[in-house]
Amino acid sequence: MRCTAPTLSVFSLLAVLGMLAACSSDDGSAPPVQGSASPPSPPPPASVERQINPQLTSAAIDSNFFPHVVINPDPSATAAGRLFVMLPGTFAVPTTYEDVVRRAARRGYHGIGLTYPNDQAVGSLCPGSAPPECAGALRREVITGVDASPLVSVNSANSIDGRLLSLLVYLNANFPAEGWGRYLVSGSVDWSLVTAAGHSQGAGHAGFMAKLRDLNRVVMFSGPGDPGASWIDLPNVTPSARSFGFTHTADNLAPLAVVRRSWEGLDLDLFGPPVSVDGAAPP
Repeated sequence: MRCTAPTLSVFSLLAVLGMLAACSSDDGSAPPVQGSASPPSPPPPASVERQINPQLTSAAIDSNFFPHVVINPDPSATAAGRLFVMLPGTFAVPTTYEDVVRRAARRGYHGIGLTYPNDQAVGSLCPGSAPPECAGALRREVITGVDASPLVSVNSANSIDGRLLSLLVYLNANFPAEGWGRYLVSGSVDWSLVTAAGHSQGAGHAGFMAKLRDLNRVVMFSGPGDPGASWIDLPNVTPSARSFGFTHTADNLAPLAVVRRSWEGLDLDLFGPPVSVDGAAPP
């Protein structure tokens, strides 16, 4: 089953994980070969929650040291073969979203809450009077480490991309039986297996990542909130059918009108208007 319609939600962030699981129909595994004799597979490792200091993964990381949250899939769940990455909002830390990452693990995802440079608000650095390219250039630098904006100074090692790569390399080296290495290909992150999710500032980064690369899914909680930003209208690399938005109608930091304009730029309006799920059961 595939779900393509974006949903306007006043539920907690946890509600989306159930929907994302319902939106996947395959786990990427090969069908069994009838009649083949093979030794039984070893039992999957138990789901373990860890908090990992970013500096353990790379000596080049020199800021934002709050620990990453890392949870491998619940062995009782059907393996999703996908990586769920949660990007916190401004000033927030991964432990704030620990329950969201746990819910992903219970659905068979490898789950990560990622620490990244988020101690400056994009909306403050790029207010409505800023040039249209301001927010996009800032987000590009925070995500990739490319020198794109004079307003921040984020190199490759400290960027979202660099931190995620170094964390996956660390996890694969230290816990190889848990399967983190499946998200690495030729020394890079295999973005086709990544669900990028984010809240507030993190939602904007997840949305911008959909413009940069073909992701498995994109999930935006309370964002993006970049009014007038030109990046919103860039072509989508991740098909809009794989993007989902959830927000609160009374959010005063990311007003509904601004968030809806961002979703329209991501072509979520192609699937119909937002839907309130007050009183409704999740799909």
